[in-house]
Amino acid sequence: MKRLVLLVLATLVAALAAACGADPTATPTEPPAAATGVPEPTATPDPTPTPTIAPPAIAEACTPEEGGTLYDVSEFVVGDGSFELVMGAEAYWGYEAEARVSSTAGGIIIKVSPNDVIRIGTVRSASTVNLHAFTVAALGVDITLVPGGSQDGVEIAICEIGSYAIDDNTDRGRHGLAEIVSKERKAVGGPVVYVLDNWVVEDGNFELRMGPEPYWGYEAESRPTSTVGDGIIMTANVGDTLQFARLRQSGSRSTKPHNFTIEGLGIDIALADGNVEPFEIGPLTTEGTFVIDDSTDPGEHGKAVLIVGPALATGTVYEVDAFVVEDGNFEMRMLEGYWGYQTEGRPSTRAGELLITAKVGDTIKFAVIRQSGSRSTKAHHFTIEGLGIDINLDESYGTGGARVEPFEIKLDKAGTFVIDDVTDPGEHGKASIVVTE
Repeated sequence: MKRLVLLVLATLVAALAAACGADPTATPTEPPAAATGVPEPTATPDPTPTPTIAPPAIAEACTPEEGGTLYDVSEFVVGDGSFELVMGAEAYWGYEAEARVSSTAGGIIIKVSPNDVIRIGTVRSASTVNLHAFTVAALGVDITLVPGGSQDGVEIAICEIGSYAIDDNTDRGRHGLAEIVSKERKAVGGPVVYVLDNWVVEDGNFELRMGPEPYWGYEAESRPTSTVGDGIIMTANVGDTLQFARLRQSGSRSTKPHNFTIEGLGIDIALADGNVEPFEIGPLTTEGTFVIDDSTDPGEHGKAVLIVGPALATGTVYEVDAFVVEDGNFEMRMLEGYWGYQTEGRPSTRAGELLITAKVGDTIKFAVIRQSGSRSTKAHHFTIEGLGIDINLDESYGTGGARVEPFEIKLDKAGTFVIDDVTDPGEHGKASIVVTE
């Protein structure tokens, strides 16, 4: 039995020795990794909203005064991302009659003056899906257009100087360039009659009582005097008239008789004899600065003057950059768009007839009339026989051309007047001025 126990012990020792030989260094067992909790989802912040810009307020449409121009055009078309102006039978703003002008191909610029009216036959939408609008906020226009919708007989009145954007209030700023530009009208009207209330003479002072109209920076119904500020300064032109309802002497503010005197115009009226009503100065025939005074005590009534400038043209003044004469051709270089020609265009008889239309009393003002140096092999003239014009342009042909600058043609009679070159008549194509009453 003892031998059996020893045998078992020996076997156990041998087994332990074999185990130790196989893995003499025990590798510690790492504890199991702790379970990682699933993170809670982080809430995504709301995106910052894009600020909404309020559409511009629509102004109240104005009422123009008389004397402006009415411009008739055919259509204004609002599309997705563009505008199109369709001209009518007349040429305006440098655009030809019946032209189609795009806001995305050069832009639409409508040039007007205060008191003008633009009348559009039809404003319509070219879109089949999107809602659009025709908006000129500062001029009181905002027309909503359903897809394919339209509105006829739209009028836009302009009463002040300024630039007015044409836009689409449903999709603002995304239709290219379109605007109405209002500038002061050039003075081309006939004689003016200034209608005034009273001219009052008193001791040491003159008082002008304005009537219902404002002139010369004075408000309607105001009472400027000769002894306050710069005194009384009135301006007019040859041909104008100043019309006073009454010329009188003040009874309560006079201690002696007074006169109304404008020596340069031969006026000297004694006012102690009574009122003069009505009283007119004009039509004025002489340019100059004329002092208004009292011949009974000259220089004692402050400052009052009437400044008279030259007569204004009685019709339209057409301003053209240049008229160029060369071998076999005339070329006109435009500034503004007149007679169906584009602004800054260069129509010539080589491309067709040059036709200028005007009325009696109008003026055509050329900045220069000249002969082309590079396109001339001989001397040329600028000739309009029916108007008594024959300008020799041969002084330096071939080296830049002779020139006359400026040159005005005042049209004082009706007719058709051929523009030609007397040195080789009929060899420059067809050019004429047609003047009607």
